[in-house]
Amino acid sequence: MGFLLASAALACSGTAAAQEQVSEADAAGEGIIVTGSRVVRNGADMPTPVTVVGADLIAQTGATQLSQVINDLPVVRSDVSATTAFVGGGGNGPGNNLINLRGLGAVRTLVLVDGLRFPATTFTGLFNTDLIPSSLVSRLDIVTGGASAAYGSDAVAGVVNIILNNKLEGVRASAQYGVTDVGDAEEQKYSFGVGHKFLDGRLHIIAGLDYQDRKRSGTCYSRSWCAQEYGVMSNANPGQNGLPALIISPDVRWAQNTPAGLIVSSRLTSAFGGQQVSDDGKTLLPFTFGQLYTPNNNQMIGGSRRGINPAAGAFDLQGPQQRLATYFRAEAELTDKLNAWVDTSYGQTDNQGTFAQLRSGNQNAAGTARSGPLNTGAITLSVNNPFLPAQLRQQMQQLGLATVNIGKSGDGLLVPIVDYHVESYRIATGLKGELGRWTWDANYVRGVSNLDNVARNIINQDNFSRAVQAVNGTGANAGRIVCAVNQSTTTDPNCEPLNLFGVGTASSAALQYAYGTAVQRSKITLDDISANIQGRPFDVWGGPVSLAAGVEYRRESIAADVDAVSASGAFVQNYSPLHGRSKVFEAYAEINVPLLSNVPWAETLELNGAVRHAHYKFSSPEAPLAGGGVGPAGSSFNAVTWKLGGVYKPVDWLRFRGTISRDFRAPNMNEQYVLPNVQNSAILDPATNTSTQVATQSGGNPNLRPEISHTKTFGITLQPTAIPNLQLSVDYYDIKVTGYIAAVGGPTLVTQCFQGAQDACAFVTRDANGVLTFIRNISANANELQVKGFDVELSYRKQIENIGVLDLRILGTAYTKLTYVNAGSPLDGKCQNGTVTQQAYPSMSCYQINTRLNFTSGPLTLGMQTRYIPKGKFGTTYVGPEDDGYSPTLPNSISDNRVKAITYVDLNASYRFIDNGRFMVEAFGAIKNAFDADPPVAPANNIGTNANLYDVLGRTFRFGVRMSY
Repeated sequence: MGFLLASAALACSGTAAAQEQVSEADAAGEGIIVTGSRVVRNGADMPTPVTVVGADLIAQTGATQLSQVINDLPVVRSDVSATTAFVGGGGNGPGNNLINLRGLGAVRTLVLVDGLRFPATTFTGLFNTDLIPSSLVSRLDIVTGGASAAYGSDAVAGVVNIILNNKLEGVRASAQYGVTDVGDAEEQKYSFGVGHKFLDGRLHIIAGLDYQDRKRSGTCYSRSWCAQEYGVMSNANPGQNGLPALIISPDVRWAQNTPAGLIVSSRLTSAFGGQQVSDDGKTLLPFTFGQLYTPNNNQMIGGSRRGINPAAGAFDLQGPQQRLATYFRAEAELTDKLNAWVDTSYGQTDNQGTFAQLRSGNQNAAGTARSGPLNTGAITLSVNNPFLPAQLRQQMQQLGLATVNIGKSGDGLLVPIVDYHVESYRIATGLKGELGRWTWDANYVRGVSNLDNVARNIINQDNFSRAVQAVNGTGANAGRIVCAVNQSTTTDPNCEPLNLFGVGTASSAALQYAYGTAVQRSKITLDDISANIQGRPFDVWGGPVSLAAGVEYRRESIAADVDAVSASGAFVQNYSPLHGRSKVFEAYAEINVPLLSNVPWAETLELNGAVRHAHYKFSSPEAPLAGGGVGPAGSSFNAVTWKLGGVYKPVDWLRFRGTISRDFRAPNMNEQYVLPNVQNSAILDPATNTSTQVATQSGGNPNLRPEISHTKTFGITLQPTAIPNLQLSVDYYDIKVTGYIAAVGGPTLVTQCFQGAQDACAFVTRDANGVLTFIRNISANANELQVKGFDVELSYRKQIENIGVLDLRILGTAYTKLTYVNAGSPLDGKCQNGTVTQQAYPSMSCYQINTRLNFTSGPLTLGMQTRYIPKGKFGTTYVGPEDDGYSPTLPNSISDNRVKAITYVDLNASYRFIDNGRFMVEAFGAIKNAFDADPPVAPANNIGTNANLYDVLGRTFRFGVRMSY
């Protein structure tokens, strides 16, 4: 709380900050009606906390996407965004900006548009908010608390309701350009919105369009902080030389491969030292192994080849994107008490990205090639391979070696490129009217999303393995270099020998044979019929009773088909098919009863209650079955949720509010029915304390049941009469989720098995030498999650006579508990600012504070936003020198278990050159991360920081012009 006040003081003393403006309707006393429940109320009067983000704030920041504003809120964690969605197939996909309230996972946040659902743009049932034109957005209502009884499944963490300006009259247009401080990630955005009334105002039409073109950023090596190559290095002998088990250090480099090829055979390395192949593939050059290098550890500190990490340099910090979002709505007043409406929307996104693939070179402790699928071990070649450099062959002959182990990274051959295209269509129609003291509405939504994943330059494991085994032909193939399978007789006429030595030395024919294109084409459909009624049927001693009720029938389906090679699992990374259907019938009722009104010490005392019953039915023609088979599966269940809340206002400046609720989340079809897929994962093996790549199988579980959540909130709101226009609210929240659906995670399974949990060992496979070879990691209801904390919101408006208007808004979220429990020990995610690879449990910083200060004087507006993230632990399961009980001999010891605090400052300004009441032209500009603050050291996902939490692009400029008429 001390820092909260300090932030406010700092903001007031500096340049002004971006702040949501009070709308004309609100200033006129009409108020902003928010949607924290189905009973329409003002936000300040709601028992459930609601945060409102207005259109003016979105405009002031110069944000090109709604998600950029939402993800700056302290209550949101940006798990999947433009800079965190490393390109790949299936699941949530790149280019989908998703909202994750409280860090509980985006699947536990329900996103609506005007209270209705949109078709999913991901397999996990989530909707990309950037497919809504920003020119038509009136505001965002963010309900932070259990809301399933009012809105249905997925609202465990809360609801984000995007409210469109259906009353728009006139024209709005804007054009803007943005670029980072280093000159990359250029983007252009054009936005247009129009609204007009016809037939004496009885017909109202609005339409809007957003178009955005964003170029790619540079890779990790384009930023000085990332080029330092910070990483987490494992130490096989904790305590030796005073070094802990894990070391966070710069200059962490790849020790097992290079683009041109690295000799990793232990006998050759012992006899001749480290050797790498020259780029032309003909000679050997010295290679210096850095500190803590061991044969079965793929990293080292220092040593040769700075700046060629095949993981860090493989992908862009932000990928390119083209985005189009359109929307049209017509509403007709059929009678004085009956309206009909129809809206249509179309949106598409196109994203492209690259990623690392071939990283061969890992060995076992004996220094020999590890067995298993390609990319988990070194590539073993014969001394007779004609592509071997002459010097290497001589050394092998000198030592009497028949084979050599080669480490090779994929950027020496072909780099995979993924194109991800999404199209989403939606048409909705409905009626709404009045009937006495009641209002009612009936709605139908039809939506379709088409998702196309096309991944080029993907290794075909069988073809690649044959192609690298090159020999000199005999018999009919004498005088030619051929694949070993074709040495004397042509067994595979398509096989072309692949030269692994050097960069750019492989023939195009060999690359075409060894690599392929993986394709996944998917269709997601939504049909949703709903009807609602709201009214005030009678009065009691405290005033009118408000009642709402409704029913909904929803049908969804997913059909994802893949190419034949992916279906056989032959690619190094394979797309998975997914087919499933769901049918849901829901009915709900909500009531608000005013018990007391305008009596001493009870200006308001109200109770609010809601209940919802849902029946789910799932089915799939091909689902993963027990024992590894595939076949039809189905399930059904009922879910009952409820909410009870109250508001007590003893005096006009003080309000108390609270809720308790039972919420739920149904498993999505990806969690249930996606077929098994094998990918290579980085695993820190506690048995050897070394990092290695392990084949890890993921897949669905058709036996999943719904998650059940119990939520408690209690808050206080102050509006002191002594300080006009000041409002402060503090809300406590407590959310406990049982039956939490998650794949435990490869690292967690390995650790639990090492600690003796036999249930976990059933999913972990080791070879005869104890080396990890395979992990089976699927979703289950075996987990539990609890999160507690406080939300703080302060707003203040001050009219400075003859100067202007000052607006201050402070949002803060603090976590007092964030505990995840599965078959092993409870895991604490609170105050963890680092991201452990493939971590199964959520984590958040201790707290976050967002301060906005806005100053308006005539045509000029100046704004500033500060975002403060305090210091935290790198990992709550680690013990560092700063922690009690630290010893470098501990298997979970780490050299530095603290991540530094950081403050981001964003500036914005606008000036209205023309504003005559009907026509307005305004120039605007914004600087995000104005002081170019580098992210703190917190290595994750092969870069030196946690991209989910910190800005990885650096200072970014945006400027443009907007008009309205």
